[in-house]
Amino acid sequence: MIPIFIASVSPFSGKNLICLGLGLKFKKDGYKVGYFKPVGFSPVVVENVLTDADAVFLSKTLEVNEPLQSICPVVLTDDLLRLLTSGEDLHIREKTMTAFHQAAQEKDIMIARGLGRLSGGTSLQFSELDFIKESHAKVIFIDKFQSSIDTLDGFIYASRMLGNQLLGVVFNVVPSSKLSYTREILIPFLKKNGIATLGIMQKDPILSAVPIREIITSLNGKVLCCEDRMDELVEHFMIGAMNVESALSYFRKVSNKAVITGGDRSDIQLAALETPTKCLILTGELYPNASILGRAQEAGIPIVVVRADTANTLEVCENLSGFVSLHDKSKIRRAAEVVEREIDFKTIYRQLGLSK
Repeated sequence: MIPIFIASVSPFSGKNLICLGLGLKFKKDGYKVGYFKPVGFSPVVVENVLTDADAVFLSKTLEVNEPLQSICPVVLTDDLLRLLTSGEDLHIREKTMTAFHQAAQEKDIMIARGLGRLSGGTSLQFSELDFIKESHAKVIFIDKFQSSIDTLDGFIYASRMLGNQLLGVVFNVVPSSKLSYTREILIPFLKKNGIATLGIMQKDPILSAVPIREIITSLNGKVLCCEDRMDELVEHFMIGAMNVESALSYFRKVSNKAVITGGDRSDIQLAALETPTKCLILTGELYPNASILGRAQEAGIPIVVVRADTANTLEVCENLSGFVSLHDKSKIRRAAEVVEREIDFKTIYRQLGLSK
């Protein structure tokens, strides 16, 4: 059995994306794949078992038929933290490794997903680095393209801590304007430091798209119509704060968008409804007039009313678009395609001693 641990330099860098894409590719090539998450931080109760939401999703998607307790043995909750800070020995190491070996039975490859930092879990007295060393896992580090110096620092630090256990690194969400810079400057620099780059993945509009349902939840919004469209995906967010002539021209340039505008701007609302719009978000807790609501119902475009102002609403929505949620069939297919296309599986297979 070969364990592969997925870690990241910064939060929300695409660990689930890599786990999913790797797992589906390995399964496609005939390998028995397991999944493991040492520590979960999204508590959910499934079949009377406290577990982690992402662990449930990935184990189901990869068809890992193991007990939830062995897939994610430790879940961060307030109760667990109280026990920890009171000085109680929670036996995290023993619990984690026992579950890991159980989940790994009869598997060819185990994909384990970390919190991100190698120091994660230190307060539990069993860090990610401890797990990697004890499980003898090979590690893939991923980071989204934000600050190149932070990414380089993280990758090089990981290499120094892991040595030959570091399989390689992946750049994620790379803007098209930074592709040449990444290929010609960053990758050669990492190579000089003995670090292999396994892939460069650009920002993908489908993977970055946000279901309307998630937007509503994050904004604590109220849906006024078209509740059956909650699973539609929004790829772009646009502000409507100009005159109506400019708004029409502006909105026509972009499809699959949500338009954010004041609840008192019926002219902008109508312009948005006349263009390819997925959702209309009205700020300031102001409700549209009856004609706008009727037009939205005809067009099948949900209207959501939120209390926040336009600037704060946009900030929440843009943060959502930076967090890739894969809980959608179309996204699962897309993730598999993107990872198989952009990740250097030839190198991975060679370094792991696997054959296709």
